[in-house]
Amino acid sequence: MGRAEVKEELRTKLRSRRKSISRINFNKWSKQIRQKLRKQEEFRAAAVFHCYVSINERREVDTHPLIKEVLAEGQRVVVPRTNFNEQKLSHFSLQSFDHLQLSKWGGLEPTEGKQISEKELELVIVPMVGADEDGYRIGYGGGFYDRFLSETHCTSIGLCFEQNVVPELPVEPFDIPLNKIITEKRIIHRSGE
Repeated sequence: MGRAEVKEELRTKLRSRRKSISRINFNKWSKQIRQKLRKQEEFRAAAVFHCYVSINERREVDTHPLIKEVLAEGQRVVVPRTNFNEQKLSHFSLQSFDHLQLSKWGGLEPTEGKQISEKELELVIVPMVGADEDGYRIGYGGGFYDRFLSETHCTSIGLCFEQNVVPELPVEPFDIPLNKIITEKRIIHRSGE
């Protein structure tokens, strides 16, 4: 079996594992992860941060309360919109959580707002299906975040439930490790940092 097949099999297994998280644990662990994220120096220092809008039905670490809180505090939040034709993400400054609408992908995406360049971002909060001990992530397989992260030069922090961390992922040349991965139990730093 090739690396791509191994990765796809692992992705399916990790998605299934994540989907089985109970509502109680999902809420509890998501809150613990958000609290850890807010204590990170990179988070406190970032004037403009990019954050995925979680698809809670898929049990992505819940970012809805985080986005609402930081908007209320006056911090600049940038959220992604998926462009399937170009196979890339566009990034929009968000003024209100109410400016998000359900997309065909099943997630909430901005309907309005100023488009932001990757160069303006100071921190990126990244979704994932799973992670490994070296700071690599596995997503849904579309490559949207790998392409996006290859164009940014700021800190990237991934949010992942501990049960979806594996010792090592099959890594491909285009995979970009994150600076940190936060779970409800710990913070994983990229190898060598």
